[in-house]
Amino acid sequence: MYNKTILMLAAVGCWLSLNSCSKDPDPVDPPAVTGGYVVAIRDVGASQSTDYLLQTTSITSGTLSVAGQGIAQTGNRTYVQAGKTVFSIGGSGANQGTPSAVGYVLDAANKLVQKGSFTFEKYFDAPTVIDDNTLGGIQIPRTAADNRSATFYTATVATPALSGQVKNSLAPLFKDDLVWPSGMRVRDGKAYVSYYLQNRTTLQTAFTDTAYVAIYSYPAFTLEKVIKDVRTGPAGSSNSSNGLIKTENGDIYTVASSAYTFSQRTKPAGFLRIKNGETVFDPTYFFNLDEISNNRKIYYCQYLGNGLVLAEMGRFPTVNGQWAYEDVNLSVVIIDLNAKTVKEVSGGIPAHAGQGGITLSVPVENGKTYLPVTSYTEGTYIWEIDIATATAKPGARVNAKYVTGIFKL
Repeated sequence: MYNKTILMLAAVGCWLSLNSCSKDPDPVDPPAVTGGYVVAIRDVGASQSTDYLLQTTSITSGTLSVAGQGIAQTGNRTYVQAGKTVFSIGGSGANQGTPSAVGYVLDAANKLVQKGSFTFEKYFDAPTVIDDNTLGGIQIPRTAADNRSATFYTATVATPALSGQVKNSLAPLFKDDLVWPSGMRVRDGKAYVSYYLQNRTTLQTAFTDTAYVAIYSYPAFTLEKVIKDVRTGPAGSSNSSNGLIKTENGDIYTVASSAYTFSQRTKPAGFLRIKNGETVFDPTYFFNLDEISNNRKIYYCQYLGNGLVLAEMGRFPTVNGQWAYEDVNLSVVIIDLNAKTVKEVSGGIPAHAGQGGITLSVPVENGKTYLPVTSYTEGTYIWEIDIATATAKPGARVNAKYVTGIFKL
């Protein structure tokens, strides 16, 4: 939706550990024929960019390349894992391929293969893993000429196919602006959808002083009510589905960056909570990120478990007095929702831009997570982060501009 300019700005003090890794002589490529990892890679050429799914046995060493290997995708896609299936999702937008979701799995020979696919009308916004067997998504009308209704999709994972398609009115939310979903989570027979409002003509966001969550019945997707809270701005941002987090105990948190992809900032960045069993915001919980993050905001984040969130944070540049949309000069932190703390990840991850304006999707296993980072001078590496100690070390180098997802099958 936005043309996000990726600016290049060096952070000299962070280069030492990465530089030593990138200059190792004759790196040995890990096998890319069979194995348990799938890396979504976006190779940016002179005139266009192409997405690939690359299978590999290692993401901690060597060099990953799609030259002569990998499964080419049609257009720039969004990727999400449900159970043991990785979905490649396109849409009707520019260079998104086609409105389809293609499922990939490992076959009996441990090789990545296409298992099946399904199509939808135009878009599959806010792709959501409802459970290991169900994938969900929302199609929002883009123009005033469209019917003021959302299409709620559900799809089966085992044999990829649409299992539900429900249209319901968005009139209580719509006003005169487009309603953009930024996240969906399902619990106890209800679907919680975070969203923000955007002018369809100017793309400005005039309503940034309130967090909005619409609550629908599930799976009928009948709108039951909209809850609001003025302690933060809207949750999430464009091209993302991480406006909501659901923890192991069923609590749901809104993630408000309070600036990224918005044209103004009116409220602090932070987290609000909807406790398990409740359909209102918890008045006793407010995690004000502005107070402890040195005025940095969340650009991308992913829940790691045990109340911990991996996040890339930065400060927003301005253009002609307006908040700009660039994701630049980011640093990596681990946020504790329970202790309300932000811990910097040490080990030399350089300041960097985002991975092409996509939703963060990284694996978590054995107390570690793996984050792709494209530095301003050294290219793209996958960094191994020890969650308990918040320390990182460089892993595999990737011979491409972006990594748009890493999955473990």
